[in-house]
Amino acid sequence: MHTRYGPLLRWIFRRFFEPVHFPQEAQAELEELARRGTLVYVMRSAGILNFLYFNWAFARRGLPLARAVLGLSTWLVRPLAALFHRHPTPPCENVVQAVAEGEAAMVFLRRPKVLQAKGSATDDPFAQLVRLQRRQQRPIYVVPQLLIFKRAPVRIRPGVTEAVLGTAEVPGRVHAFVSFLFNHRRSFVKVGKAIDLRALVEAEPDTPDERLARKVRGALGVGLARELRAVVGPPLKPADRLVDETLRDRRLRSELAEVAAEQRRTEEQVQQEARRALREIAARYSPAWIDGANAIARWVFNRIYDGVFVDEEGLRRAAEASKKAPLVLCPTHRSHVDYLLVSHVLLERGITPPLVAAGANLSFWPIGPIFRRGGAFFIRRSFKGDRVYGAALSAYVRKICRDGYTQEFYPEGGRTRTGRILQPKYGLIGMEIDAWIAGARDDLCFVPIAIDYAKLIEARSYAREMAGGEKQKESIKGLLKTPAVLRSRWGQVHLQVDEPISLAAFARTRGFDPANHTPEEKKALVRALAHRIAYGMGRVQTITPTALVCAALLGHHRRGCSAAELQARIALLRRLARSRGARFSALLERGGDDPVASGPIHETLASLAEDGQVTIRTVDGETFYQVPEEARSFLAFYKNNIVHHFEEESILAAALLSFPEGAATWGELLPRVAFVSRLLKRELSFRPAPLESIVERKLDLLGGMGLVDAPTPFEPEAEARIAARPEALEPLRFLRNLLAEVMESYQVAVGALDALEAGPMETRDLVRRMLDHARRVYLAGHLQCAEAISRPTFEKAISWMEDEGHLVREEKRVALGADWRDREARARFGREIGRYLGDRA
Repeated sequence: MHTRYGPLLRWIFRRFFEPVHFPQEAQAELEELARRGTLVYVMRSAGILNFLYFNWAFARRGLPLARAVLGLSTWLVRPLAALFHRHPTPPCENVVQAVAEGEAAMVFLRRPKVLQAKGSATDDPFAQLVRLQRRQQRPIYVVPQLLIFKRAPVRIRPGVTEAVLGTAEVPGRVHAFVSFLFNHRRSFVKVGKAIDLRALVEAEPDTPDERLARKVRGALGVGLARELRAVVGPPLKPADRLVDETLRDRRLRSELAEVAAEQRRTEEQVQQEARRALREIAARYSPAWIDGANAIARWVFNRIYDGVFVDEEGLRRAAEASKKAPLVLCPTHRSHVDYLLVSHVLLERGITPPLVAAGANLSFWPIGPIFRRGGAFFIRRSFKGDRVYGAALSAYVRKICRDGYTQEFYPEGGRTRTGRILQPKYGLIGMEIDAWIAGARDDLCFVPIAIDYAKLIEARSYAREMAGGEKQKESIKGLLKTPAVLRSRWGQVHLQVDEPISLAAFARTRGFDPANHTPEEKKALVRALAHRIAYGMGRVQTITPTALVCAALLGHHRRGCSAAELQARIALLRRLARSRGARFSALLERGGDDPVASGPIHETLASLAEDGQVTIRTVDGETFYQVPEEARSFLAFYKNNIVHHFEEESILAAALLSFPEGAATWGELLPRVAFVSRLLKRELSFRPAPLESIVERKLDLLGGMGLVDAPTPFEPEAEARIAARPEALEPLRFLRNLLAEVMESYQVAVGALDALEAGPMETRDLVRRMLDHARRVYLAGHLQCAEAISRPTFEKAISWMEDEGHLVREEKRVALGADWRDREARARFGREIGRYLGDRA
């Protein structure tokens, strides 16, 4: 291989090769392999462009260069060789000779041929390499790699262009150069898992060389295909063909036949209804459209955000998992930007963009057709009782699972208005599990993702809805506000990725058998997986300066908070978050806690003050911060973005401070922790662990921080008292106050149930009564948290009361349960909640 080029070639290579993304982890892995053994680079299809790029890239990074190459066409040099009667050494022998001398080599598996898009195989050196490995100790590593410069999926029926110029899998020369010319800035390298020939030979010493060679070549073909599939996705099918294939699903046809018999309709009529439903649902995935939309998204994000920070290691783990099973991406849902952001991040990193489950409320023109071509498939918010639509949707999910598409859906169902992660919806998760049980795939990988915004575009509208305003329906009018959004800056965005969850492995840990299970066992698996996903989403939420400042400010209910108090609270939250491995934004990692000194905390407070959300006053040289009452709901959204990181400490502090002296035995404390946890079960996502072990760990943590006195080592059966330290009462009250708004909301909700004594009410009417009651008690001074006046929280409170049997549903109305028909019983429960609120001054 040449490493020295003239000025013109050097300029061309820098111009076109430098922008290609070469992953740092791949470079580190190749360096380590080269230190231990000899490398044989293997690529899927031959091409001078691949040869030139890797020659330049390896030389630039100090990686071993291939001394011999197998698979490149020699048509240019054959006439010269014949003219001078030269008989060059066969390339296959050159490769083996180079490896025998400890030099790297390069092998192309196929040569592209126009009008034969699959290409033709090259000579096979692997049997000779296996024989060579048997004779030497130094390992030979066969390393699959790809240079990908076009993300277009393979078409089921190649068109004229593909037939003449080759496909994305095996491109011809013209196809390769033209595609690279237009896409070189978005091209990237993929390096697969190396095959250790020495380990293979030692594991199968009696296997013939030719058989081992076939195993190596087969493993390379599968590995390269998986790497390519992870980028370009499954073969592309027209939407109508996908609908036709879905309608051939046996289970769907059986369900439609049952519906036809029950409703006394012909099967043809029911199938036509299913076809209409599938056309309403199905995406019309267009790679060209997605690339164009991504270019616009790149410009928009660069204009409105100060940076999109991505968990690259987490995405790499997800990409690795996608080679074994299709991914189901499960992000938090706070903004309409979420849909665009996830696809943009994946495209920029060479990962297949997903098919996205979107609400049918977004299918209006012109957004609907645009989203549909971008991979969105639309689902009605409610289709209870519509068996044809439900069966068609389930069949569509099975189909896209079977075809291997990456999927994305939002377990919360809709955007959270409170900032807390909503309790997961079970519908789509159940359909994914049904597809797995039906054998659509051996496994699926669910990937929890958290998206956190320094400033949310919809925050003001959420605050209005929280206070009782009606949700604004998506419309063209909303789109017209886009120019105002583009003229503003919205801070940083963070996207964090939790560990992928293998469905097959998760089911095994719960003893679930897909071939033999009861409906109750399946429901339990759906619930467990849904809550595990929600917990994973919360676990990787980014702690941003805005969220940290808002949490510190809203944990305070006096008129003002001094800079020293604010700094102490920020420091406490940081310490607790670090104890559980929470992730901080880069700004916070570099900045301190002092709100007065220059840094991210000071800048965040200044920005909030400029927006009228915080008032900053300096009196006698001391700085104080005040939150206007009307701004509390706005700031609560950001506080609730990170409250998941402190929920366990907050509940424990509330339970401990509910005792008059802030002291209790284990037997006294645990029931009160359980009460608060049960009260908030619809508001928070708890870690999957026994309550006793969580409390024990948190007591140990708070004891180590000097906030509580607890026996060490901790013995739950002992009667030793657990007590809040006198000097720690203020920080413990602050921790309790992080969840005070929710408990106040539930207390107010219980107090508003007197309206049901006159008879059952529709849920929306009851929520309206709760909002009115909350405003009255707030104005009377009996409600301290203005943010407790919250429509979404009241709706959750009603659902919680139904779960507990305190309310019962009569058709579409709710009525008082038997245990709460007595007004005094409700009052006692309200007082019980009040015990955990205490004096929050």
